[in-house]
Amino acid sequence: MADGKRKMEERGGGGLVQLPVCILQSILSKLDVPSICSAARSCKLLSLCASHTLSIVDSFHLLDLPPTSEMLHHLLPPNLALKSLKVDCAQLGDSSIGHLANSQLEELCLRCCDNFTAELLFEIGRNCKNLRSLSLELGWLDEREDRPRTFIHNAGLEQLLRGCSQLESLCLTFDGSSFDNSKFAAIWRLAAPTLKVLELGYILAADANEIFNSKILSSGSNIFAHSTLQIQDHKSPAFPNLQKLCLVLDWISDSVVGVISKNLPLLIHLDLRDEPIEEPRAAMDLTNWGIQQISSCSKLRHLSLVRSQEDFAISFRRVNDLGILLMAENCSNLESVRLGGFCRITDAGFRAILHRCSNLQKLELLRTTQLTDLVFHDISATPLSLTDVSLISCTLITDFSIIHLAYCKDIQVLDLKGCRRVGDEGLKVVSSLGKLKTLHLNSSDISDVGLSYLGSGNAPLLSLSLRSCQRLTDKGISALVAGSLVQTLQNLDLSNIPNLTDNAILVLVKSGMQIVELRLRECPLIGDTSVIALASMHFQGRGYGSTLRLLDIYNSGGITKLAISWFKKPYFSRLRWLGIGSNVNGYMDVLGRDRPLLRILWQGNELDRGRQDFSDEFYKVEFEEEDELEQWLQNVGNEGEVEDEIGQWLQEGE
Repeated sequence: MADGKRKMEERGGGGLVQLPVCILQSILSKLDVPSICSAARSCKLLSLCASHTLSIVDSFHLLDLPPTSEMLHHLLPPNLALKSLKVDCAQLGDSSIGHLANSQLEELCLRCCDNFTAELLFEIGRNCKNLRSLSLELGWLDEREDRPRTFIHNAGLEQLLRGCSQLESLCLTFDGSSFDNSKFAAIWRLAAPTLKVLELGYILAADANEIFNSKILSSGSNIFAHSTLQIQDHKSPAFPNLQKLCLVLDWISDSVVGVISKNLPLLIHLDLRDEPIEEPRAAMDLTNWGIQQISSCSKLRHLSLVRSQEDFAISFRRVNDLGILLMAENCSNLESVRLGGFCRITDAGFRAILHRCSNLQKLELLRTTQLTDLVFHDISATPLSLTDVSLISCTLITDFSIIHLAYCKDIQVLDLKGCRRVGDEGLKVVSSLGKLKTLHLNSSDISDVGLSYLGSGNAPLLSLSLRSCQRLTDKGISALVAGSLVQTLQNLDLSNIPNLTDNAILVLVKSGMQIVELRLRECPLIGDTSVIALASMHFQGRGYGSTLRLLDIYNSGGITKLAISWFKKPYFSRLRWLGIGSNVNGYMDVLGRDRPLLRILWQGNELDRGRQDFSDEFYKVEFEEEDELEQWLQNVGNEGEVEDEIGQWLQEGE
């Protein structure tokens, strides 16, 4: 009896040893990868089971932590059952392609592929014949010098499209200058006819016109002089089954919209965004005629047309109410509308959308400078059941609109960034929305009184942005956390509030709020005390600062080198993203040595975990000695210990 007990203790796991191994493995197979590796740390038995489970799981998703090639080698053993693979590749390169381009995969998502060459496309095309869904964030830097870079990229894309002939969803984020534009459109003749979803990063409108032509005409010759792939002469519909199309273009023009509307009869979702660097000529711009062509898409349910104004104040100046009226008349089944940069559309055009699209659930209007309160004054008389409303930088909107929008009791997302005339009275009615999850009030006119309404209301907010609300003080933050929001709020943006002090952060910490993302950038009175308080934060007995995943304290006035020492282990064990000012740049080597997996941005770029695309701004730490994680992987004596140590690394992400 004593010997049996001793053996059980040696194996660890307590009562777990009484369960058959097959049951333990079945349980572990239901968990995600970080959870499997964390379980491996609990005892030797689970470590062995986890090691086997990682070789038979059907999905491997690791997007929150960027593994090195050595980690990936141990975490991703040969696995014929693997169908879905999603990885953050910020620390990977071509040497890891063999682990990523698996022949049995049906879904592949690789983010931050800046260190890969076009060889990634070649290998996916050669090996992943069964892919149904592919998403790549590409960012090529160095290529072989024996052939032009554009040749290699075009040939890689050709191989990818030829090899992955069963794709149903394809998302490629890239710089169009990496391709030879004279050949780029022709390559898409190879796209799988099964494709239903297509998302492409920056491409030229001229290429889009050719790619989406209804008839594909081929000269019969190879696209590339040295290509071994042949495209035959034929005429066939382009993308006959495409239902969702998202493009980033140099120009959104009548010709692009016309070609898409005419030749994609099954289109349900259309998302076009452009980023012009100069005012487009009439022939290259969107006009009322182009807007009307959208009515050809009889199945369209989601429409997004946005002209980015981040760098240049350029609008759609050739579209007015007439075009919107005719579109709304013929597209009355729209469920989602997103319009940005339409400077000549007035209340009449927007009212047509609200009153004729009776199924509308999501309305996003960005920088529509002529939108006023009259659009919403009778919204209660419509059958609308809006769930998502964004009125970004609509500077004429006041509390009157918000009061009437509150009649839509199903609103879950309300984005009022840049609505400078929205104040406390609007916030008073917003606080009564029982389904509201996300609220953005950037640069609005709210005060501490408004926050007291929100704190005592019943809106179960998960995310709240108060950035640049200049009238707020510590008193408002105290009122905000005095009610039920402490139980729900996870993401909070308090950036650029001049009167906010460390006392407000102390109140947040004492309230017990489970903060996951906190932004405090450009707050002149926020200093080291706030960092120390956050580092000392506990939640349900876990480690110091355990709940924070993202913290942005860029250019906060009181941050010194003292704060940097509090980002070392064991503090902020779950932190993955850190924004910090260049005034403490000299201490980044020390922090990088202690936290090699922490992503640090110090030049002012916004932290956006949804994109996870900050490779150009990561603080790169270089030193001769290997960090402790690399030592673990090289010095451990057996595979069980490897899983044990990797589990310790991943437990930080629990």
